[in-house]
Amino acid sequence: MSHKKSIVEGISSIAMLGATMAEEVTGVELNPVNISAQQLIDSFDWNDHEEARYRDWIREQIQDRPPADFSEFEGEESARQRAREETERKANIEFDWDDEKEKLFRAKYVEQFKDSPIIDWESETQERQAQMRSRERTEQRSKQKFEWDDMDERACMEMYRKKYS
Repeated sequence: MSHKKSIVEGISSIAMLGATMAEEVTGVELNPVNISAQQLIDSFDWNDHEEARYRDWIREQIQDRPPADFSEFEGEESARQRAREETERKANIEFDWDDEKEKLFRAKYVEQFKDSPIIDWESETQERQAQMRSRERTEQRSKQKFEWDDMDERACMEMYRKKYS
């Protein structure tokens, strides 16, 4: 080992060792990857002049290709135009943000949580009390009878219950 090895060569050696072990375990022959092409690219002196030559070469390579077909995006353009027109049509409609459903939800929320204290999670006693309240609520809910009100959903649940039991 008179010459220095690069990190790439070291990693490649470890990968080859892993591939050899995988071959032995699986019984499948693996073809090693030659990293010399990447080393050639890495060792190439890349400067602004070379970049310009590369761009010219790319242009030559794609010159013979047929022009791109963007017709698949026409539907998207028309959909965006329809959405734009619909937005313009609805621009003058006023919204009442204080609708009745929102008021009912807020009232329900206030009713449900008005007696719930704000918990100081830094205090062990309040945290413990919150855990106990949560357990009590869970036990109360677990004693309630649960009924499906959707026939399709019930049939689906029964099918899976039979399948996995």
